[in-house]
Amino acid sequence: MLASWKIGLATLVIGAIVGYLGQRSRFCTISGIRDFFLVKDSYRLKGLIGIVIGGVLGFALVNKFGGSLEYFSNPGGWEFMPMLRNGLDVAPAILVPISAIGAFLMAYFSVMAEGCPFRQHVMAGEGRSSGIIYIIGLVAGVVFYDIAIMPYLQTLTVAA
Repeated sequence: MLASWKIGLATLVIGAIVGYLGQRSRFCTISGIRDFFLVKDSYRLKGLIGIVIGGVLGFALVNKFGGSLEYFSNPGGWEFMPMLRNGLDVAPAILVPISAIGAFLMAYFSVMAEGCPFRQHVMAGEGRSSGIIYIIGLVAGVVFYDIAIMPYLQTLTVAA
């Protein structure tokens, strides 16, 4: 119980820091790419490059520790990211087109909403209704993925 309290507090503190920095820096992956191609301004693109490097390093750290938080919970505790350990063994001929369609739709709706999901979270925190509506749609998409898409992908998983 104490470990989950500490995780919750750490999440709140880190979220507040990242939110503050995101609001002050006006960071947005969509605008970084847009500015680079339209006006050859690489200022915001540096933030995107930093996020990619941080993601690669973060993934490597989680992968090194096995993707499990069992050290912070009871023995035999819950898995943080079991797909890092077990993988989702779907044939590339199926997974690549599905991933490409999902990435295209996410990028399309982000451009139409005038910002990436991170920027939309910041805008929602500032009280802008367009950001709040975007976050509601994002959550609905996550629920749809969990209910409809993930079980479908699991049926496509190749038996090892």
